[in-house]
Amino acid sequence: MTVQKKYITVFVPTYNGEPYIKELIEAVLLQDLPKGYLLEFIIIDSGSKDKTVEIIASNYLEKIVFLEIPNNEYGHGKTRQKATEIAKGEYILFLSQDATPQSHRWLINMIEPFFISDKIGAVFGRQVPRPFSVPTIKREVASVFGSLGAPDSIIIHREKSLVDGTPMNQLNSFFSDVNSAVRKDLIEKIPFRDVKYAEDQALAEDIQNNGYLKAYSPAGAVWHSNEYTSREYYYRKFDEYLGLQESTKTVLTKSRKSLFLGWIRPSLNDFKFARKDGEYNRRARLKFIVGIPFYNFSQQLGKYNAIKYLHNPKMRAKISLESRSKD
Repeated sequence: MTVQKKYITVFVPTYNGEPYIKELIEAVLLQDLPKGYLLEFIIIDSGSKDKTVEIIASNYLEKIVFLEIPNNEYGHGKTRQKATEIAKGEYILFLSQDATPQSHRWLINMIEPFFISDKIGAVFGRQVPRPFSVPTIKREVASVFGSLGAPDSIIIHREKSLVDGTPMNQLNSFFSDVNSAVRKDLIEKIPFRDVKYAEDQALAEDIQNNGYLKAYSPAGAVWHSNEYTSREYYYRKFDEYLGLQESTKTVLTKSRKSLFLGWIRPSLNDFKFARKDGEYNRRARLKFIVGIPFYNFSQQLGKYNAIKYLHNPKMRAKISLESRSKD
């Protein structure tokens, strides 16, 4: 009697992912699997100009499914949906190219919430900033995920009360496919939207609007913190805030006061964070002292211009999104 093979799929989209792609692949290939399951690992590259393709082609073609597409065919939601359509896995896990699983039980921890209830349609895991990340980015990642739940817990999020439909707090709408998992049978019915950005937030919204729940699994942790210059950070934040407005129901109001003064307090907090963080050496602290204000002003400018862009057709024609987010 032939036993039907069961799979769990991991998908990573790549674009100039050379710095971390090797360690990411090795970490995924070493994952523990539930009894009776096999690993399917899919990577789709969209025109990398660095050594990403060379690294994959030289070392891993026998162990993964590797596809290449033109850069102009890539879309945050579209490409992830393409991966779900070819995936064999009962569960599909998503990583960004710079997110490395911290342990060999990352995969098991990420799918565990699905075994609690069939109502759980999506899971996101913890992100831990890399030790020498820019303080502005490191503090942001650490504070967001540090506030979501204890390391060994599983937190069930719902947009509205299951009892009487009362809206829950805004935190319950957060989702990130830097490190996430979905059930294949559900993603076939509720696909990723083909949007420029915030495809993960939009998916979480769609899943919850269709009566399903999402979960946070802190034990499914990855190393992740984007290594942006302050200019790249501006475009990252511009994309993020624009996507939140266009892809979800988030309403943002631009403020010149926030633009010109809103970077000061976060910068002071970053200075304190960098001074207390034992992972920074003296040279790194001195370097970051100079850069911190630029990162925080870039964040405020990105937000301000994203709001202005959405409501100003003339500005839409002038601004080009110069960098595609690494996520």
